[in-house]
Amino acid sequence: MKQCYLSLLSLMLILAAACKKDISPSDAPQPGAKEALAEEPVTPIGQAIPLPSGGHKQTNARAANIPVIMVHGFGGISPGDMMDQYRYWGGWDNIPQFLTESGYPAFAAKVGPLSSNWDRAVELYYYIKGGQVDYGKFHSGKAGHTQLKGRYYPGIYPEWDEDHPVHLLGHSMGGLTVRKLVTLLEQGDAAERQDPGHTEIFSGGKTGWVKSVTTISTPHNGATLAYILEDGYIPFVRQLITSVAALAGIFPGVDKIYDFSLEQWGLEQEPGESWLAYAKRVEQSNIWQTEDYSGHDVTPEAALERRAAEPDSKNVYYFSISTKASLRGLITGWEYPRLDMFPAVMPIAFPVPVLMGLGNYTRNSGKVVIDAKWWPNDGAANVYGMSGPEGSILKEYDARQPLEKGVWNHIGMYNGYDHFDVIGIGYWQSVRPFYTNIAKLLAEVE
Repeated sequence: MKQCYLSLLSLMLILAAACKKDISPSDAPQPGAKEALAEEPVTPIGQAIPLPSGGHKQTNARAANIPVIMVHGFGGISPGDMMDQYRYWGGWDNIPQFLTESGYPAFAAKVGPLSSNWDRAVELYYYIKGGQVDYGKFHSGKAGHTQLKGRYYPGIYPEWDEDHPVHLLGHSMGGLTVRKLVTLLEQGDAAERQDPGHTEIFSGGKTGWVKSVTTISTPHNGATLAYILEDGYIPFVRQLITSVAALAGIFPGVDKIYDFSLEQWGLEQEPGESWLAYAKRVEQSNIWQTEDYSGHDVTPEAALERRAAEPDSKNVYYFSISTKASLRGLITGWEYPRLDMFPAVMPIAFPVPVLMGLGNYTRNSGKVVIDAKWWPNDGAANVYGMSGPEGSILKEYDARQPLEKGVWNHIGMYNGYDHFDVIGIGYWQSVRPFYTNIAKLLAEVE
């Protein structure tokens, strides 16, 4: 049954057919039908973010014009997808364009929606800087895909260096991707440096290229959704592909509405190839037999590996924002989805005995114990970990205190918003105020 809902989720998330959430009690499971729920006020989406002490107060033009690079999460819509009519950042709106026109330069990045975090981080580097994507000889050999990606990126900010830094902002898995990119920029990769012809990204030493990292709804400690799917993850991804392909067929004359960006696996769409045939080849690829894909990289075990391999930079300011769309049961302590949660994810989040959802999932096997602290969620990701990675220095953001590099500043919990509300997908209000406030904050960072 959950697989059917997951197929629906993929269809709704990637094609974003809904622009407003209107759900009646008869359309979804009844949260807390058998027990009372704790009441939590909804956070105003445009709630002001106080500016940091000692900031530039918009007097430093250089600081105010550092571009914000916005990185999508798993299954994300890239620039140019959906005939550029529907977008990851804003849905029918265009948040990067709005921010730019408001005086805060911003770019939507393009990275593989299903690719591993390594591949996504490398692609992000080239998408910003420009050049032909080189995943590295060692990584590519281990993963089993080609070292070079077929496409060449002109670069959205080719002048990028320590004198022309950027702010990196990621939603969901996008937050993990930007963290990985910071590590590659500053530390490079020792294994790849053994190749005399290794590309510049693996050399390291690029300190100061990133001014700040901001993550929104990011499962820094991993997502229990990966456990709930378990063996169903690969069928889920394949169903995602088939669903997109099927819907593509209703748009006459459209050869491509969504880019899987998997050329490293030999999965680019061929000239004259129908979108349905292309998606079928992706579905049957051997990529799903490896760990070099997104599903592995969002597990709590992968988060443990990142803790040692990707330490926080002492040269970067860190900010985080959490989202929550569940309410605690006063008897069981389970977390029930709010009635206005995105309909496709509500059944995944709903807690029931034995067949557990995000709101009551537990697990005692493996390297990570999943207990009640993981239950609060936004329908796709656990609140636990959204404030920053376990083992990092985490604190609640206080504008009265000077910012410190290498410290995660948790801007706050946005109650009443599911995983997609905060990017403007399936949400009836404008998210412009939310991103304007973030942009104002970043423009004040020294």
